[in-house]
Amino acid sequence: MSSLSEIDCAVLEAIFGSMEQGVVFIDASDRIAYFNSSAERIRGARLDQRLGLSILDCHPATSHEKVSKIIDDLRTGKVKGHHRMNIQMTEGKFYDNTYSAVLGRNDEYLGVIVVTQEVTRRKKAEDDLKDALKQLQAANEELKSLDAMKTNFFNNVTHELKTPMISVVGYIGMMLKEKAGPLTEQQRNFLETSYRNLMKLEKNIDNLMDLAELGIRKAEMTFKAVDLVDVVELSCSTVEPLAKENQITVEVLHPGEPVTILGVEEKLQQLFDNLLTNAIKYNRQGGRITVSLSGEPGHALTRVADTGVGISQEALKDVFHRHFQEKKKPLGNARGFGIGLSLVQEIVRLHGGEIELESELGRGTIFTVRLPKNPPSRSSGSGDGSEDKGPKQTR
Repeated sequence: MSSLSEIDCAVLEAIFGSMEQGVVFIDASDRIAYFNSSAERIRGARLDQRLGLSILDCHPATSHEKVSKIIDDLRTGKVKGHHRMNIQMTEGKFYDNTYSAVLGRNDEYLGVIVVTQEVTRRKKAEDDLKDALKQLQAANEELKSLDAMKTNFFNNVTHELKTPMISVVGYIGMMLKEKAGPLTEQQRNFLETSYRNLMKLEKNIDNLMDLAELGIRKAEMTFKAVDLVDVVELSCSTVEPLAKENQITVEVLHPGEPVTILGVEEKLQQLFDNLLTNAIKYNRQGGRITVSLSGEPGHALTRVADTGVGISQEALKDVFHRHFQEKKKPLGNARGFGIGLSLVQEIVRLHGGEIELESELGRGTIFTVRLPKNPPSRSSGSGDGSEDKGPKQTR
C-alpha cells in the first residue's frame, strides 16, 4: 500500500475537490497557496486570481486585525488546535471558518489551513433565539410592572372602599340602637336590610383582597396546629343569623375529640365560612345543612351537605372558576361577585388538599374537603410547593 507521501497530487486534488466545505491553505508568509473548488464558489474567486495574495486580501478591512491575530496565535502556539470565526460573505450568507495550524515533521510551522462551512440557518436560528430572549425579558419586565400595579391597586381598593364603609356602618348601627331617636318598625326593617347588605359587601371586598393575597403572599403565611372542630363550629355560629332568616337548620357532627391539622387558621375560617354561606344561599326555605368531620391517618375530612337546589351537570366543571355564578336564583337574591368557591379552592390548594363536589339538580350538594394533617413544604417561589390538584367532581 502506498504511503501518504506517495499519493499522487491529483488524488489529493480529487479529495479536496469533492468536499462541500471550502478549503484554503495559507503558507508561512500568510499568502494563499491553495484553495479548492468549494472555496472558489464560496468566495466568488478563482484560485489563479488569488494565488500568492495575502490572506487579508480575501477579507474586508474591518476584520484584518482579527484575522492577523488568529494566524499569529496559531503560528506562535499561543492557541492550540483550531480557532473559529463566524463571518458574513457573499449574498448575505454566513460561514463558519475554522483555522488550524499545519506543522511539519519537526513541528515547524508550515502555515494555516482554513475550512469554511456555511452556517446561515444556524446563524438565523441563533439570531431568532436572541430576539426571542429579548422579547421574553421585555415581557418579564412588563409583568413585574403589572404585578406591582396590581398590588398597588388592591391596596388602594382596600382603602377607598372599606374606609367609607366604616362610617356608614357606624351610623346605621347607631340608628338601630335608636341613639338618633326612636324607629318605626318599617324604618328598622329598612336599616337592618341595609346593614346586612353592607356586611355582605364588606365580605365580598375581603374575599377579593384574600384572592390577591393568596397569589402574592403565600410564602409569608404561618402554619400552626388548628382544630377543625373549633373552626367549623365558629363558622356555623357566624352564618347562624342568615340560616335562621331562611329557616335552615345547621347540624355539626364530629368525633367528640379534636381534628387537628397544620394550617392557617384565618384562611381555614374563610374556607368554611364560604362553603356554609354558599350552602345557605342555594338551599331551600326550611332546608338543612349537615357538616361532618372525621379524621383518618394523615388527613382530615370535612363534608358540607345541603338539601338545596343542586348544581347542573353542565355547571359542575365551572363552579370553582372565578366570577362563576349558577343561574339558579339564590335565597333572598343574595348574589355576590362569584368568587367564594374560587377562594375556597385556592385555600384548599394552599394547604395541599383536595376538594370534591357531588351535586344533582333538586337533590342538594355535597362538598368534601380533604386536608393533610401535615401539608407539603412550601417554597418561596410557589407559595405552597404542592402539586396543582384541581377539584374532583362526581355526580
